[in-house]
Amino acid sequence: MKIAVIHEDAATLLAACGTLLSSMAALGHEVNAVAPAGEPDVADGFESLGAEYAMYPLVPNGLTPVSDIGTLLHLKQVLFRIRPDLVLSAGLKPMVYGSLAARMVWVGETKKVFTLADEPGAALDGGGLRGRLFAALAKPMFRAGFRSCDGICFRSARAESFYRGLDVLQPDARTVVVDRDGPEMDRAVLDFMGLTATD
Repeated sequence: MKIAVIHEDAATLLAACGTLLSSMAALGHEVNAVAPAGEPDVADGFESLGAEYAMYPLVPNGLTPVSDIGTLLHLKQVLFRIRPDLVLSAGLKPMVYGSLAARMVWVGETKKVFTLADEPGAALDGGGLRGRLFAALAKPMFRAGFRSCDGICFRSARAESFYRGLDVLQPDARTVVVDRDGPEMDRAVLDFMGLTATD
């Protein structure tokens, strides 16, 4: 099976999800790490885990409509080239644009789309008019991203509660809370995505 794991930061993907990538590769899957350009040694790090490294442009913070549209279109190109059977997105913008891009390419072919979601943190903490405006713009984006997923892995019960309170999850959304780290998190995510055996 071909798998694409999309993140908003290459170094963080390597550090936080490196064992998950290597576990996927060890199960016999073809793994692609998809993240913005990182330090030169990042590609070697992914290679040592058995993963290919593909890059895409991203402005990580705030709503940047023109840049974000470019990110979505570039992710579509990357995924069209890789043609993965399964896509896992992690991070705020990949959760939206990675999931949407996965649904927009090679329509009609069987594929699975998942996201690993955490609380957005400071992104929605701003008060006043600016904070309310950002929340109003972000809600339909979160809703569209989650609707594109076959399953959502929340990093904590608090994260799931936050998004349910924001009313961006469908009532029948398939979810799991993964409040563990390291190998335990890897096993829980792999089990949820049905990757416990080589496909």
